[in-house]
Amino acid sequence: MGGYSNFIDKLRCWKRKKTAPQEQRTLFVNRKIPEELHNPPAKLPKYADNRIKTSKYKIYTFPFKNLYEQFRRIGNSYFLCVAIISLSIDSPVTPWTSILPLLFVIGVTAVKQGYEDWRRHVEDDKVNNVPTRVLKDGKLTEVRTKDILVGDVVEVAVEEQFPCDLLLILSSDPEAKCDVTTANLDGETNLKTFFCPDGTQQLQTQEDLWEFRAVIECEVPHANLYDFKGRLDVYSGNAGPAKSSLSTENLLLRGARLKNTEKIYGVAVYTGEETKMALNTKMTRNKFSTVEIKMNYYLIFYLVVLLAEVIVCTILKYEVYSLKGEDAMWYMENKNYTGNGTTVNEVFQDVFSFLIIFNYVIPISLYVTLEVQKFFGILFFQWDDEIRCAQSGERAKANTSDLNEELGTGMYKDLDVFLETLALCHTVRVTVDASRVEDGLVHQSSEGAAKPLAKFQYQAASPDEKALVEACASFGVIFEKQQGNQLTLDVRGEKRTFTRLQVLEFDSDRKRMSVAVKENSTGRIWLLTKGAESSVFLKCDLQNDHQREIHALTNKHIDDYAMLGLRTLAVARRELTPELYKEFSLDLNNARQKLDGREEAVAEVMNRMEDDLTLLGATGVEDLLQDGVQETLESLRVAGIKVWVLTGDKVETAVNIAYSCGHFKKFMTVMRLTGIQSSIGASELLAKCDEDSQYDGHYGLVVDGASLLILLDNLKEDFYKVCRRCTAVVCCRMSPRQKAENLIISLFFLFLPSAGIMGKEGRQAVRCSDFAFGRFHFLKKVLLVHGHWYYVRVSTLVQYSFYKNLTFITPQVFFAIWSAFSTQTVYDSMILTMYNITFTSMPILVYGLFDQNIPADLLMSRPHLYQANAGNAAMSWPTFFKWIAFGEDAAFDSVFFVLGLVPSRGRCIHWVSCGGFCSGSSLVLVANYYTQFFIWSVILTLIFYVVLCLLYEGFIIEVLENYEIFWSFYRMYESAWLLLASILLAVVCLIPDVIQAVFLSFSDERIEERLREKKRHRHMRMEVIRAYFNEAFDPSEGDRTLWDARGRESWEEDALGAGPRKRSLDKENQDRQTISTGRASTQSTGSIKSDLGSQSASQSGSWQGTSVII
Repeated sequence: MGGYSNFIDKLRCWKRKKTAPQEQRTLFVNRKIPEELHNPPAKLPKYADNRIKTSKYKIYTFPFKNLYEQFRRIGNSYFLCVAIISLSIDSPVTPWTSILPLLFVIGVTAVKQGYEDWRRHVEDDKVNNVPTRVLKDGKLTEVRTKDILVGDVVEVAVEEQFPCDLLLILSSDPEAKCDVTTANLDGETNLKTFFCPDGTQQLQTQEDLWEFRAVIECEVPHANLYDFKGRLDVYSGNAGPAKSSLSTENLLLRGARLKNTEKIYGVAVYTGEETKMALNTKMTRNKFSTVEIKMNYYLIFYLVVLLAEVIVCTILKYEVYSLKGEDAMWYMENKNYTGNGTTVNEVFQDVFSFLIIFNYVIPISLYVTLEVQKFFGILFFQWDDEIRCAQSGERAKANTSDLNEELGTGMYKDLDVFLETLALCHTVRVTVDASRVEDGLVHQSSEGAAKPLAKFQYQAASPDEKALVEACASFGVIFEKQQGNQLTLDVRGEKRTFTRLQVLEFDSDRKRMSVAVKENSTGRIWLLTKGAESSVFLKCDLQNDHQREIHALTNKHIDDYAMLGLRTLAVARRELTPELYKEFSLDLNNARQKLDGREEAVAEVMNRMEDDLTLLGATGVEDLLQDGVQETLESLRVAGIKVWVLTGDKVETAVNIAYSCGHFKKFMTVMRLTGIQSSIGASELLAKCDEDSQYDGHYGLVVDGASLLILLDNLKEDFYKVCRRCTAVVCCRMSPRQKAENLIISLFFLFLPSAGIMGKEGRQAVRCSDFAFGRFHFLKKVLLVHGHWYYVRVSTLVQYSFYKNLTFITPQVFFAIWSAFSTQTVYDSMILTMYNITFTSMPILVYGLFDQNIPADLLMSRPHLYQANAGNAAMSWPTFFKWIAFGEDAAFDSVFFVLGLVPSRGRCIHWVSCGGFCSGSSLVLVANYYTQFFIWSVILTLIFYVVLCLLYEGFIIEVLENYEIFWSFYRMYESAWLLLASILLAVVCLIPDVIQAVFLSFSDERIEERLREKKRHRHMRMEVIRAYFNEAFDPSEGDRTLWDARGRESWEEDALGAGPRKRSLDKENQDRQTISTGRASTQSTGSIKSDLGSQSASQSGSWQGTSVII
């Protein structure tokens, strides 16, 4: 025992040692260990290769992993147990009746999943086998991308993508930098600039690269695209290493593309599955639709019913029936059964026999039919040209097919200072295009001289920065040139040069950025700052009256801008003495050298540098929103869908944009949870909101990021309770991390589908979402049309699958009573096998792909119809029991019909004919959209059934042992009246379905729309008649009679092709055109404030990439 315990302890220690997390990563440039390194490792550390893998299976793991995943489903596990039981006992039917359907379902699902995984393998191979160039033995060698190893020096040419995460060490640009677009990673099409570390400035040639001896220490791989910290130790002789700090601006990420630079060389830092792109595309836990969750409850319900039937029939067999009771059963051969001497084995035999003959109440084909329907159904979503972005040509995409149905739920001088600050405080790149000078775009300088403006093209990581630099240029302060750290401005014809000393990048915690520049003409050093007013104001010096006056005036301007829905920034600056700057620079460099606590140390130095600022003013950038946002939001509101908007805008800006785009309505009671400083204040304000929202009405809610943190930490459930009462919610001043956390809570935890907009400012939401499309207004059709159709189709498919099996298997229960619970089956084994596979599967699959219960135009024009499916209505228990009632009615009718026809010279109704005909006819009554595919599926299913029965029952097949059913199909139809009785039986079974169809037709939106259309035409005809009489009795016509007037009109109509009717219609059409034009004009005007996410060349959209929580 002690040896076993020691073994377990060693195993646990080994496991802990194996899985111990690394604190940092050490790698060697060119995969060569420097000789000067103290305590060098015995061998190079081993890291992941550069192979990208999105597939799930390998050839040798596919059978086992796929079977494991499939048998995790309750239905498949159940039928596996039934198949094992049927092989273990003297089964009343051949075990193949359980084995073949199970093999069919498992096989089809395996083929589908295997094909999808094969396609992933093909795509992986395309990526992994792309040729790339790696430095080997001092020469560039072409290798496959998957063969790159950590430490290799890789060459990348212009317009090529980076094959892994590379540390930039050499660039063909003389300023040791390169331009990169990261559109594949975050959707930003603006160029970003990356730099070589300080320790690599001496590298010029490939020989220098191969002789380069350096060690890189950095963080272990993580998914944050905007965070990288490390240190570069360069060895060049016996002296100690030269150390340089590494940051995000040195790391080129896989998937990004090189621009405007001939070529670069970089060291592979993270490869394969450890690259940031791969870590950001990891799949999260699987989501399950509400239909599938409810379907599992239905399965459990039927399992309980099945067990109850088995138990009751077993008890009745041994306890109720006596010999006297058996005497009345003239058709039973065994007259000697007394019920004595029963053994345990016999009881188990009977229990399992009843289980086998009753088990078909659960449809084995349900899972495979549902998967195939979803797999092909999502293609219609992707093929829809109406939700294809016209500008980019991008089609809607679905990252999963499992959730389809879920879619269905001052002074002039002061102004120059201000403009100079804006023209310098940025990371914009400028290029000159002389060919555009002739375009006629100029600005007027203060001296009146015209200067070309269009020849300067600006590229920026942030659209706001680009807009501000272009605005400065339009006012005469032009950012003309950047060479290295030398910046040139043209201030109304006067050239001014500056040296950029430091860039303090913007981050979501500081909410500001700063640039330290040296004015070359005077030697003065300035720290220029811009950012959110809440952040900049805290850093401003307000000790004198003049500054307090500027602060109050700027604050008023910001409030005014916010009322106009503009995006605001505060601008300030500070003069630094050379000694003070040198101190700050040294502290900043030391902080950037740290591996542990670097972010905190750098932030502390930045905060000290940004103290005692002098406030200069504020800016406002107008948000351009996409077309159709207001109409889409209004439709979603009418449909009962609650929309949350997460944005970084300040409170007033966000609220005004919400009103302008229709997210908030004038009749709404808008509550605020903003400016909260403590949990006590949060509790008081939340209690007031809770009290205000107790009554019926329409409520909106505004919450800011700081308040949200306090609410989620202390009052999460109460906060969610208030949110659920609100029709519209705006979360403003949200950091990216808060947006992500809010999405996780609201989407992933609640298993709801998410929708991402393919905007310009980032595609992280697109990668994480289940569905994505190019424009916000496409959401209307996605939800109201595709979502409605998907839900109705899938819910009907699930309910119908249980219905048809209930209709099919209930006669087996009655037959058990009829046969003294002898565990004999009323159906032949072949019929049991083929019923779910072929007799009833094709029509419901085609229905699930093509049916449209309501036309698309009606769903778009009647958003309230979406509410009909709210709360998973089609999968509710009342609806479920309605289907059960219809199924039992059909089964009872068939049973009693057969009982009345037993003494008919050995002839009897073919029960499966009745069950199949009833289920097929019921689906025809349920269907609303009769395509040729649906009609042919019903016809071909009927033909296949008849042909199979004729062949199977017309010949003796020794292998199948079909002796008992031989010639029964033929005997049934020898009698005309028996054939008529069969047809009559099927009709009687469908009476409840017909009554339901007639009843539902009275509330059918299509019929109501036709009635409304007839009423409109009737009204139009009356208007024509009224216009005719008015014109006929026009006083200008004199004393002529009506008939004279009518004759004149007829003559005019014959001669000119016009009459009162045509003129009336022309007038009506003109009125309609006027109304339509007015509406279009209104939309065009409103689009400035309602266009969610689109941008002009110089303006940014604050809600682009906004996550819509449904």
